Amino acid sequence: MKRTVFFVWMIAAVLVLMPGCKKSPQDDQPDPDEWERGIPSFQPKGEPVGTAVKKVMGPDGGSIASGDAHLQVSIPPGSFAEATEISIQPISNTLEEGTGRNAYRIEAQGRKLLKPATLTFNYAGRMATEGAENVLMIAYQRGDGAWCAKPTSVDTESQTVSVTTSHFSDWMFFENLSLRKDRELVENNDKVELDLLETSLLAPLASPGSDDADALPLSLFQDLGPKKYTSLQWKIVEGPGKLEVRKNTKGVMAKAIYTAPAVISESKTVTIQVEATSKGTLPDPGYPGGRRPIGKMIFLTSIKLSPDAYFKGTVGGQPFDFDVIGARVRGGSLQIDGGDSKAGTGINIYCNGLKQNVYNGGRGSGEFYMTYSKGVPRIMFFSFYNSCSGGEQFSGKLTFTTVTDDFIEGSVTGTVFFTDNRCSFTDSKELSATFKVAYPDAP
Repeated sequence: MKRTVFFVWMIAAVLVLMPGCKKSPQDDQPDPDEWERGIPSFQPKGEPVGTAVKKVMGPDGGSIASGDAHLQVSIPPGSFAEATEISIQPISNTLEEGTGRNAYRIEAQGRKLLKPATLTFNYAGRMATEGAENVLMIAYQRGDGAWCAKPTSVDTESQTVSVTTSHFSDWMFFENLSLRKDRELVENNDKVELDLLETSLLAPLASPGSDDADALPLSLFQDLGPKKYTSLQWKIVEGPGKLEVRKNTKGVMAKAIYTAPAVISESKTVTIQVEATSKGTLPDPGYPGGRRPIGKMIFLTSIKLSPDAYFKGTVGGQPFDFDVIGARVRGGSLQIDGGDSKAGTGINIYCNGLKQNVYNGGRGSGEFYMTYSKGVPRIMFFSFYNSCSGGEQFSGKLTFTTVTDDFIEGSVTGTVFFTDNRCSFTDSKELSATFKVAYPDAP
């Protein structure tokens, strides 16, 4: 009898200890093999760059879209016990500077969601790398400045990405793998450095069962490592010039140097392709097991050939001559970017219009503003500041002297301000620049 009881007890113990018999909170976590080691990317908060959209919702829920229609927030019934004002404020994107994409600050008067909301981004024509649909994810910024990715659903038919969340914050979509170039408009014999960069998904910091249990802190963008990608094939698919593929700092053939021809008689576009094959996955609730296979991707990027191109001037009396130059069209707005890849400085011009020759400072139609950034972490100067008596004070004048189908030529002058207070400013610099950049193709 004692043996029978002992035998039954042993069976019960084995059943209790057998793996998989009881689901733990960790079972819903991403595969630890997918996590990387590293330091999260702590970045400053973005600054408002447009007009906020606001809407009052009650217990019945509803939806609200950003002013540019790139983001929609869907709130189910029962999310709020009382009428609540929801706002979407476009802000500067500190997750990926220079991509031409805004991030968005979503607020609900400080009230918590009782049910998860769905955020949906339209990525059509807004990816920094053409062909990167398989590696798109959505991230939010924590209060300490760290950006964290959430499991993201991708719909290639509607060209949207979406997440569910129990809290509002600053949100934006990004490419986990991105093809970057250090300049876009080049002259004869110029060289362009191209890099495949990735941001690593780090191990979650939140405790299992919490609202942020599935949030993965992001590293800074860095050279592509050998872990996930089994094949990389580079080639020029259109246009003249030479392409030399090299190993990056991690020993992967994820870097290339394009050299423009010795003679450029007319403006031309060169298209460079990278075919990347990956054995990795990304968290996506729409796939079996909650993991989206990355598989094979074809990245495309373009370089424009021109007899000359430049973005140079002075900031605070110090001269600069940028080696990273580009422009983007977003709807009826134009963004002109310049940067020094070695010094870590940059200027971004946001122009709310395409048809005028002269733009004065402001956020409205027919106006412009600009930013100047330097250092790591980034120190941002803006061509406006909040007056202590109320309202924003803008500075500057943007002039287009020549606009053709191939390039834009002009100048910009004004004062940029730094502030660590709610109003006024603590530092300022005089800025003056001339530029000639390739006229961008509309997305």
